Amino acid sequence: MIRSPRESGFTLIEMITVIAVIVILVGLVLVVNGLIQHNGPAARAVLEIRTLSSACEAYKTDNGGYPQDTSQSSVTNTLDPRANLTPSSYYQACGVLYTALSGMTNVGGVMKQTATNYAPEFFKAARLAGGPGSSNSTYMVDPWGNSYGYSTAGLGLQQEYQAALLTNPQATMPAQNTSGTNGYNTTFDLWSTGGTTGTNGSVDTAKWVKNW
Repeated sequence: MIRSPRESGFTLIEMITVIAVIVILVGLVLVVNGLIQHNGPAARAVLEIRTLSSACEAYKTDNGGYPQDTSQSSVTNTLDPRANLTPSSYYQACGVLYTALSGMTNVGGVMKQTATNYAPEFFKAARLAGGPGSSNSTYMVDPWGNSYGYSTAGLGLQQEYQAALLTNPQATMPAQNTSGTNGYNTTFDLWSTGGTTGTNGSVDTAKWVKNW
């Protein structure tokens, strides 16, 4: 049926249908945009943790072990990811990881390349904080601007257990290392708090991005 010129415009039902479709499309765009903004940093953190983990494996190949602070008061062995600490507790241990993987050393207040850089494309200014003149060493920050967590507490426990077996084949694995801490992996634990900072003493571990 051909409409007359006076009937060629949209009917009320057609206009309502078009408006409804537009509203649905706008709603979908807003939902997708919200998901991208919410999941974008988390996806980036996953990739960054994978990159740093690969760098740790390359470091182990060259040096016979994973990056670890072996001093008497080891900051990597004493950092316990099970304690649900906040990013403000991670700076020093993450700084040990940065120094090992980047090959950068503070020489007279100036950072100089003194060893192999195992992640040259990763260590950019936007991913780093601290440095000479700062109260903290240089460390890596996650997509939310907080320090990554790095711990070798589980590795330290494994090392102590293996050493005990040399003198006592009947030795049993203790629950914690001599620093009183433990981790999730016997290699290293690497994680981001996913933007949560422990406000009011609470830590939302459900949002953590981690390698365990």
